[in-house]
Amino acid sequence: MRTLLLLALVASVSLGCGHRSKGASSPPACRDDAVDDAEVGVRTGAEGAKTGAKTAVEGVKTFGSATAGLVQGGSDEAKARWKEGSEQTKETAHEGGAETKKRSNVPRCK
Repeated sequence: MRTLLLLALVASVSLGCGHRSKGASSPPACRDDAVDDAEVGVRTGAEGAKTGAKTAVEGVKTFGSATAGLVQGGSDEAKARWKEGSEQTKETAHEGGAETKKRSNVPRCK
């Protein structure tokens, strides 16, 4: 009985792990179980964190550039640099948001 139970466990694990024929680094084409749901969630979270970090870096660059502009050319230069940096930060955030959304939109398998 114990051997039969062990064989059934090994068979179910083999079937469960072998239902996908993809590499470990590729996202699932569709979600068909809790493992896929978790994988999509982790990938989405990681992409969101990466987007947040990139956006924060752009914000720091903007602040630094505007501060340098204030020192070099006064408030008009600072405003111009701030506006330019703000646009770059916004663009970075939108690109990252689109990538995060793409990572999260994995449909259910049929």
